[in-house]
Amino acid sequence: MKPADPRFEWRFLLPRFWGIWAVLLLLRATLFLPRAWVMALGAGLGDCMRRRNQKRRRNAEVNLAMCFPELDENARRKMLVAHFRQYGRGLLDMAMVFWSKESRLESLCTFEKRGFLRDFFRDNRVIVVAYHQTTLEISAAMLARIQPCAAMMKRDGNPLVNWHLWKGRKRQSSDMRLIMRDQGLRPMARALHSGRPCFLVADEDFGGRARSVFAPFFGVPTATMTVVGRLARSCGARVVPCATQLDARSGRYVLHVGAPLENFPGNNAHEDAVALNRAMEALLRRAPEQYMWAYRWFARSPDGRPSPYELPPPGANAQ
Repeated sequence: MKPADPRFEWRFLLPRFWGIWAVLLLLRATLFLPRAWVMALGAGLGDCMRRRNQKRRRNAEVNLAMCFPELDENARRKMLVAHFRQYGRGLLDMAMVFWSKESRLESLCTFEKRGFLRDFFRDNRVIVVAYHQTTLEISAAMLARIQPCAAMMKRDGNPLVNWHLWKGRKRQSSDMRLIMRDQGLRPMARALHSGRPCFLVADEDFGGRARSVFAPFFGVPTATMTVVGRLARSCGARVVPCATQLDARSGRYVLHVGAPLENFPGNNAHEDAVALNRAMEALLRRAPEQYMWAYRWFARSPDGRPSPYELPPPGANAQ
């Protein structure tokens, strides 16, 4: 069985890991660059990804065509370019999560409703829900500075990357509790019962391996996990949606916090999923290009139709 917490291993010094160490060294070097340079380099990295990674670009083209049918081809093309540029900036800003001083992250971040969240955490058991964004790592780091919380982490297939991700996320708070996803939900439930806020990313579809229902998300019936409602019900927790937005001109982040979901969870898993998707969509529409459109969110459909990612994108011919 794999250990719950990743550890440094001497094999990480073997030649097969040298390429990763080189990338990490270059990533760390971005901390010494002016912020405007980091934003420009991130945009260039995103442009390179868009041109060279045909699979990711194809996914994003399909998703944007399905979710924004009201936009013409040129407008969706602009959103596609903007998305990959924000994707590249988000990757470079992993350096701040891994190595930057607390004061630097604080200086680049604005907490919307920080006082409200601190008081809400004190008076309630709370699940803070986020969806996959290009800014997701910064979201978790910002929340950890309000109050030590518990968060779930997917184990990366590369052990060196996995160790760096774990170490970087843990350093955001001396009392941060990271739970590997393969440990299940019980550690998260125990954290909630102990009064610790939990940060949960809840928009990934695990197919038949997890309970889910189809609920509208940007107008598309989307396989949505029911875990948030089940966890909130079992622990008596309130649910708060959040999303973080990067202003590329200033290089600053803003954490937007939605209102706590009312009458949640209800008695119907589908209605809970609809309410959660609606709340998250409202936040994500503030900067829609910063949602992770390069993923295959709509591979499953309620009527069993083939995955749209294997078909020509609806109404789109642009590269």
